[in-house]
Amino acid sequence: MVRIIVAVVVSLAMLSATAEPFRGGDRVVFFGDSITHGGRYGEYVNLFYATRYPDRNIWFSNSGWSGATAEQGLWSIEEDVTEKKPTVVTVMFGMNDINRNAWPRTGDTPEFAAMRETAVRVYDERMNELVRRIRAEAGNPEIIYFTPSPYDQTCIVAGKPSDIVCNNGLAILADHVRAWAKRDSANCVDLQATMLKINADMQAKDPAASLVRSSPVWFDRVHPGPLGHMAMLYGILKSQEADSVVDEIERDAGGEDSLEFFCTEKALPFPMTEEMRRVLDLVPFEHDFNREILRVKNLKRGLRYAVRIDGVDVGSWTAEELADGVNLALNEKTPQYRQAAQAAEICRRLWANERMIRDFATSRRWVKMHYKEDPDGPGTFEKLIERLLSEGRGEDSYDVKKYRSYLKNWPRHEKIESETARDRAALAEAVRPVGHNFEIFPVILAVNP
Repeated sequence: MVRIIVAVVVSLAMLSATAEPFRGGDRVVFFGDSITHGGRYGEYVNLFYATRYPDRNIWFSNSGWSGATAEQGLWSIEEDVTEKKPTVVTVMFGMNDINRNAWPRTGDTPEFAAMRETAVRVYDERMNELVRRIRAEAGNPEIIYFTPSPYDQTCIVAGKPSDIVCNNGLAILADHVRAWAKRDSANCVDLQATMLKINADMQAKDPAASLVRSSPVWFDRVHPGPLGHMAMLYGILKSQEADSVVDEIERDAGGEDSLEFFCTEKALPFPMTEEMRRVLDLVPFEHDFNREILRVKNLKRGLRYAVRIDGVDVGSWTAEELADGVNLALNEKTPQYRQAAQAAEICRRLWANERMIRDFATSRRWVKMHYKEDPDGPGTFEKLIERLLSEGRGEDSYDVKKYRSYLKNWPRHEKIESETARDRAALAEAVRPVGHNFEIFPVILAVNP
């Protein structure tokens, strides 16, 4: 049996800052495998920075490559990194490097042990070369190491955990990544530790729960869904010690029972879909990173007060609650939240197109490298689909669907690229804070006759 590695699970509160926040004017490239290619954590980081720091004008880009290893990352540095002229590159490989099938829960053999040793050694060699070349070829950008996100080998499915325990191997790789960051005086975001802790807490209550679940019907123990990517966002922001406060609005009512004022806040709240809000049950995300505080002191006691913003009633609180401060960040009735939600829609569209651009790049690259065909040759993809079907692949197989998607969408690639540039500019405009009129007055309760 494979030797079980017991991970040291730390309190999330103990995770120290090990990465600098992104700065104004940064060009940030997320470089990695399919977990990056899927783009969701990149989208969430982009949205957070756009809403929290609207004046920084940070450019984010997806350079994930589905199925890639660190070695394959070496093949694509020019296209995926250098050509984008980054000032910051985050690097996360490992899930495809670890040779997952070489880590059986039972039935281990010397051959498997040798495969594991080789996988770790090759990963070390390729990652060191990858980072060296990025620095040398891409203008010496800042490197942020991401430890690999976990393979969920503990989630109970059909009454049992996974038959393979390759997260033992990913934990080894994570140890190496932490050591490299320390050696290089580089920044590190420890996604492995953060996500393992959250996942363990979930499974203590529900053994069938998992961060690494893409949808209710598809679970491969590899790819996080929206909840998992929100946990990744939390880990990134925690490492960076990002600002917790959207803004704090404080006024003094001077003992009166009403107040009206005009205010322009410095940022927008971070808007969250229902799927994203599930993270609030797992980590103190709202307290740590989404506090839009309205505090009104010295209101006349003993009354309940309505808060109206730009003519919209957004809620009511007691004088004591308003004196302590109420958090409006997740209040969907506020004009600030509605503005942030519109910005989020632009960001979602932007990253959907970023994913499509990555789909184009990886399909073309695979055709050239694996099949030795010219992706622009007449009928290349049609012939490839015919070949795959003749070899027994079905229409629902990954490769056939991928190449059908390419044929459908590639004619629009120039339009998609221009839309991406347009949406980057639109997002920068959409997050500019505007002024709002606040009214605070007593709630008039209906009296039964």
